[in-house]
Amino acid sequence: MILSRPFPCDIYRVARQCGVKLFDGHLHSPTSRKPYECYCKPTVRELGRDHGEPHLKLVFMLMTGTKGNAAELYADMLRAVSSVLVQNPGLMKSTSLMTDFNSIDLGSLRRKAKAMNCGIPTTHVLRVLISVKFFQPVQGDLIDMIAGEAA
Repeated sequence: MILSRPFPCDIYRVARQCGVKLFDGHLHSPTSRKPYECYCKPTVRELGRDHGEPHLKLVFMLMTGTKGNAAELYADMLRAVSSVLVQNPGLMKSTSLMTDFNSIDLGSLRRKAKAMNCGIPTTHVLRVLISVKFFQPVQGDLIDMIAGEAA
């Protein structure tokens, strides 16, 4: 097993560059939460150390492309977006990644993931739901084909 050293990461600088304000978790109030506010500094720090500042910046940029999505800076969503990028490095080469991501309603996706109550962490459900949005089947989408046959 190869252990990699953590990347140096100034989470405050990266957040500032992306227009995100970092706050301590104990200050979080669901009723007064505003777009571009993030109350999960430990998660942000973990992503920055594990994957580097450029990765963290991309995660923030993807999540703050719309005002609605900028209100979804929760730990589970940050981890899911990060994981999708790590597991699918080809996505970063897409010229339409920002536009494609902005078309996703992260708030709706998160509410659906939580409502599913799958017995697995919401982060994992979110990772699958986001990945499905970017899935490019080789020979047609089997789910659509099966659903079409059932109809």
